Amino acid sequence: MNFVEQRKKDVAFTIAENPTEITIEREEYIPSGGGRKKVKSTVGPFRVRIFTQGGKQMAVKVVSGTAGTKHDDDTWAFLADSEADIRAGANVIDEFTIDGIRFRVTMAIPRYWQGQRTSIDGTLKVVS
Repeated sequence: MNFVEQRKKDVAFTIAENPTEITIEREEYIPSGGGRKKVKSTVGPFRVRIFTQGGKQMAVKVVSGTAGTKHDDDTWAFLADSEADIRAGANVIDEFTIDGIRFRVTMAIPRYWQGQRTSIDGTLKVVS
């Protein structure tokens, strides 16, 4: 049994149960002349599954500061196939909008088996 191909089929089946098509709007900071410059691009579309994180209750975290109060909802996650180009990190910001809700990718974890990427999963933050 080829576990890599089976894992990819399982991911595709899971996504197909409740798929969402997203197009990523990316801001990436790349080295440039001793500093860095911001480059904007669009990647996708990708078929992913967006869901609330299992096992967690829907909880809103209240963050207070001198400028006011904001409510953060950290309960969203996604699953994408191995071909998706979805990233998060100090030098890249990936965002997309679904049904009027703006999401930012806060963590993107490529999953590997025997050196081959089988999927990407991660967390999302509602930003508007």
